[in-house]
Amino acid sequence: MFRDDLDVKPERNWRGESGLKLPFYRRGWFGALVALFILGVVAAFGVYSVIVAPLRRDAEKFDLEELKKLESASLIFDRNGDEMSRLYVLNRTPVPITDVPQHFIDALVAQEDSRYFKHDGVDYIGLARAVKENLSAGQVTQGASTITQQLARQTFQLLEKSYKRKILEAFIAQRIEKHFSKPEILELYLNRIFFGLNFYGVQAAARGYFGKDVKELTIEESATICGLIKSPNNIQPLRNPQRALKERNYVLDRMAAEGTLTAEDAARLKKKPLVTAPQTSDPRLSYVFDAVRREVVNIVGEERASIGGFRIYTSIDQDLQKTTETALSKQMAEVEKRPGYEHQTFEQFRSIISDYRARMKRGEIDPSTPKPMPEYLQAAALMIDNKDGSILAMVGGRDFGDSQFNRATDGVRPVGTAFTPLVYAAAFSSQGLYPGTKVDDAPLDNRRVMIGGLTGILGEWGAEVADPKWSQAPMSSREALVQGRNSATVRLGERVGVPMVKQVAQKAGITSELRDYPSTFLGASEARLSEMCLAYSNFPTLGNRPQKLNLIQRITDSQGKAVFQIAESELQTSQSMDPIAAYQTHTCLVDALHRGTGSPAVTDYKLGDFPAGGKTGTHYEFKDLWFLGYTSSITCGVWAGFDKQKTIYPGAFSNRVLLPAWVGMVNASTARYTPQEITPPQTAERVEICQRSGMRATDYCYEKVKDAAGVEKSVRATYFEYIRVGTPLEGFCPAHTGEGLPREIAQFQHQNSFGIETAPMIADASKWFHIEPIRMQALTVIGDDPYASEQAIPRARPVNDDGTPVRKALPVDAVNETKDGPVLKLAPPPPMKIEL
Repeated sequence: MFRDDLDVKPERNWRGESGLKLPFYRRGWFGALVALFILGVVAAFGVYSVIVAPLRRDAEKFDLEELKKLESASLIFDRNGDEMSRLYVLNRTPVPITDVPQHFIDALVAQEDSRYFKHDGVDYIGLARAVKENLSAGQVTQGASTITQQLARQTFQLLEKSYKRKILEAFIAQRIEKHFSKPEILELYLNRIFFGLNFYGVQAAARGYFGKDVKELTIEESATICGLIKSPNNIQPLRNPQRALKERNYVLDRMAAEGTLTAEDAARLKKKPLVTAPQTSDPRLSYVFDAVRREVVNIVGEERASIGGFRIYTSIDQDLQKTTETALSKQMAEVEKRPGYEHQTFEQFRSIISDYRARMKRGEIDPSTPKPMPEYLQAAALMIDNKDGSILAMVGGRDFGDSQFNRATDGVRPVGTAFTPLVYAAAFSSQGLYPGTKVDDAPLDNRRVMIGGLTGILGEWGAEVADPKWSQAPMSSREALVQGRNSATVRLGERVGVPMVKQVAQKAGITSELRDYPSTFLGASEARLSEMCLAYSNFPTLGNRPQKLNLIQRITDSQGKAVFQIAESELQTSQSMDPIAAYQTHTCLVDALHRGTGSPAVTDYKLGDFPAGGKTGTHYEFKDLWFLGYTSSITCGVWAGFDKQKTIYPGAFSNRVLLPAWVGMVNASTARYTPQEITPPQTAERVEICQRSGMRATDYCYEKVKDAAGVEKSVRATYFEYIRVGTPLEGFCPAHTGEGLPREIAQFQHQNSFGIETAPMIADASKWFHIEPIRMQALTVIGDDPYASEQAIPRARPVNDDGTPVRKALPVDAVNETKDGPVLKLAPPPPMKIEL
């Protein structure tokens, strides 16, 4: 059965003889594996030495005390140094972790970091899962940052998107975990992070979205706030309620998955509507303070702004700010009371939003129903200081809580006929054109302008009257601007061209794009209220306007050290318009305010007796209304219209809708910013113009008027125009011939040095009235004129009621013989001596 020969012959196969098989550690594959391992270790060591180790050392350099440096309240002062408000630049109110309910912490951990209480700052399991998911998706679909890592990133502004930043962030997070407890880290995190709509920290979010302190938040409200963290501005419930509701429900599901909420409770809470609180009239939520807050962030940076504790000195005048807000609010309410007003009113929207919240709370409407948006008439106002461009008062809308859009600085709307003064300024900048230049006032084919259509006759809505008429005759450019004659304005604009008008407007301060079409002459292009105020400030300053508007003058830190000081160069003015053209346009705007389209300011709204000018502005179909005006000290502009452009009501002229509010603002400004007379440029030449003919006046340019007693008098019917030297004039007045004038005027009577009337210069001069006098067309004296032969200097003389000169005593030096006898000269009395 058994063989005696026990020798076993080796069998051969492709590996060789099986009996000679090598051990595994001597095989080639093992050696390659070992070499690969060693190479990997060396590579890992190299990567650690070159990349990881330096980042670990860098992480040690960060001061963890910065985590505690949250924003403190900043003080805002007006231009007089009086405190206006205490606010957080980033709207943050720190709270202790003990004020945060446990269900809020449960929601936060479930949403952001489910292993928060187990890891050391880095969630390695979550990191591996994120890597796997991202590799499967072929792109970055989720991150693995823990709450501690997010705190490190936001505190030290680690915003670079790179693997080095992630490693550095992880090392800092581990340091934080060693120095602070888990509750302390949560407190630092919840007081720092951004929750959208300028709410920083959980307390600001609770107050802003739900009108309550964080300790009063319900489970579903806590889930809503936690759901905002990954994309605050895109999810915040005031703007995107549907997305906020979706994220809230996701957080509730995560809480159920983590076991901090039962599935039944989660399902019940998901059915509840999302009800936010109305935005309050907190002064920190106003257009002025929002603009201050945004500008502080732009000046010092968001990181530094988050520290707070600043003293912010603004250009706002508190009294004018209150007056502006009150005047605009009151006038818009009056407009909404107009019989037949067909749009939503401010009070109606208050009822609509209250009803929406009540029905949402009772569960009567779908939770995804968006919040109603305001559709009532909006308005904005801006007042600036002419000497440096500082903003004295600003209103960006009727209620900041309803809409945070600042229409004074950001709203771009068609400016309508408020733009036309810039057309006239462009014309007057041209050689040969001045306010007395004649322009046709006749109907115009709308194809030349294309305002509101391509056919028909150009409307005359800029005239600010219900049934405007064309004079069908040439009129002066002054009257065309004063009376708001659109056809005449277009014809004058065509004489200088669109490019010239655009150039003048842009230099004046209009930075918005203007269209290359004739419709620009009548304000079809859009601009901001701030730009229009800057442009109008050229007129009272002879074209020497501020370079730009400014709101913040100075910022100091908590130690009183200056953080920001506006440069003196930014407060300087610059020559942006031809001085003579600016003054000529100004004189037209003075007339427009007192006897033209703005005349209700004087006749109806009690504009004070001080130098001022202004212009109404009405866009096509009464969709946008403007009024811009000024004194020597300030420029003030107001606007009204709907956010979604539509007709306010037929016949809604700005001199009835906006002018009352403007008058109230400007009257209030005169108490502190005293208006002065605006003097013409020294280079301008003064000429006397006949009011009837619009030509150079003659000695006959008088009109018969009756005084209060019914007595008829002859009154000089002229005014003075300031023109550019060399401007061609059309000749002398042919309308007045002297017929019916008093004898002493008609026959050129004069008086001797004693005031005694003498015989007429020309005997029986009335028979020469039919002869046209020959008048010189140019100066007769070249150079100095020591005898004032070109411009006689009038000397006032007292007269009696019957017109005869008042005799006065004349001193004499000696006894003189006269026809009445000798005149005795008496010696002066001796001086008196008084002994004390």
